[in-house]
Amino acid sequence: MIEFNVPPLAGLFLDAFGVKIGGIYRPEASTGKADDPAGLFTGIEIIEDINDAYEMSALGTPILWPILFSKSDLAKKYNNKGELIDFNSQDFRLPIASIISFRRDKIMSTTKVNGGRGSVKEIYGFDDWQITINGFLIPDASQPQGLKNSLQQEKELIKWDNCASRVDVFGELFSVRGIKSLTIKGINFEPLRGKPNIRAYTINALSDEPIELNIKSSI
Repeated sequence: MIEFNVPPLAGLFLDAFGVKIGGIYRPEASTGKADDPAGLFTGIEIIEDINDAYEMSALGTPILWPILFSKSDLAKKYNNKGELIDFNSQDFRLPIASIISFRRDKIMSTTKVNGGRGSVKEIYGFDDWQITINGFLIPDASQPQGLKNSLQQEKELIKWDNCASRVDVFGELFSVRGIKSLTIKGINFEPLRGKPNIRAYTINALSDEPIELNIKSSI
């Protein structure tokens, strides 16, 4: 059986996505005390049992900002005949080596001021959040749905890309922005040279909120 080692992910993010990940924080650099839990984070509450704060990886390290896809009860997909059928899939915790970026524009109209400077802005609301999830499919013994290798994870992501409706999403980075669901616009996978057990992936999505219409009937 061939075994592969996963290289440091900070370098992979820089090579694949141009994202620079900072170095490891060492408390002794600020206080001179090895493994000092306070370090530069004076005033922040320290949790004695790290398992109470984070989901843990197979290596015993915390997983920061995990992302969970969960199907909506009304979720659909297209079959081979182009017909809408129920989308049946289990919840999916995205790979642990994933980062998210968010962008949102205001919906506004601007009017130039004759003989003056600047413009008059009329704000009508907010556009959808534009969401980009970049990450790597890597061997992960801690994957809660049992998708422990990169090929299994890629097949699962393709299933979610086939969803023809919104996808419920859970994660603290989404909840602080009021995002409960998203619609996947597209997904792509890229190989990494010399790393056959690792695949880079990118998901482009939009936040999706249900719109309720109240219809008054005269009948």
